[in-house]
Amino acid sequence: MMQPTGGANVTVYRDSNPTIARIILTEEWHGNLDKAKSILNTVSDRWPEGEKVKFIITCGGFLQFDWPPSLTREEIGDNKFSEAEPVNRLVEDAKKCAERVLGGGLAEKLKESADYISFGVDTKKNKVSTTRNYIGQLHAELVVLADLKKKSFHWSGKSYPTSHQENGLVRIQDLTSHFLDLDVGKTMILGCHDLTVFNPRSKNAGGWRKKVNEAFRKSAIEQKPIYALHHPHTTVKRLTWWNAWQHLHKTLPSVKHYAGAGTYFEAYRKGAKWDPIEEVRSATKIGNTIDFII
Repeated sequence: MMQPTGGANVTVYRDSNPTIARIILTEEWHGNLDKAKSILNTVSDRWPEGEKVKFIITCGGFLQFDWPPSLTREEIGDNKFSEAEPVNRLVEDAKKCAERVLGGGLAEKLKESADYISFGVDTKKNKVSTTRNYIGQLHAELVVLADLKKKSFHWSGKSYPTSHQENGLVRIQDLTSHFLDLDVGKTMILGCHDLTVFNPRSKNAGGWRKKVNEAFRKSAIEQKPIYALHHPHTTVKRLTWWNAWQHLHKTLPSVKHYAGAGTYFEAYRKGAKWDPIEEVRSATKIGNTIDFII
């Protein structure tokens, strides 16, 4: 690995022959679209000369939008098994966020550096999605992947919520949305807590969780993805996702490149309790990356 380069509140770590680029924020983040656009412009300006990757990935909730006032809980119904129509309305709003951020020539700039960029796109909520935070309000946590060459969008979203948000999250039932047959190869997209499907402890789940867990892993084995892109909201401990990543790799030997890009910030946990960012970076990837620490 080359030595990191700094300046302008950005530190860039570059492996040789990188496949994935990660944008890792180091401050509390609220998904402001203008700030997100500014960060992406900075990343483009600081891009290592001569390098091009398959994917740029961001944290969960990198972009955020207001919950549509007209979309009521009655219309959503059981948020764990919501109908397709309200989900599609949320997806369209998420795509508009991505289009706005990539507009004004930014998509063309980023196309020189990557084939795809993935955004964690959430509706705004009072708390960050972590296993400790109870979130009962209606909310959505989606992922939009933009094809920078074709100017098209793919989408997915969290299908396996934490137990503290299962009464509020509009869960994505369509597990096929997590698996994309892209020009660069089969790719699996994971929302924040989706990765825990591969944690051995999750096999002890019951009810609908057990069914989703089994179906998700079965689909992944059948699809044989080469890339796995994870969009956690925060990651300040190297072991947070460690077991899940290790068992994903054992379960899916087809995966040759994986990475997560959680924000290196947690308001409820004192900074002295965080692991060094170098350890967190190393524990959340396999394969070579470019990491932009901002």
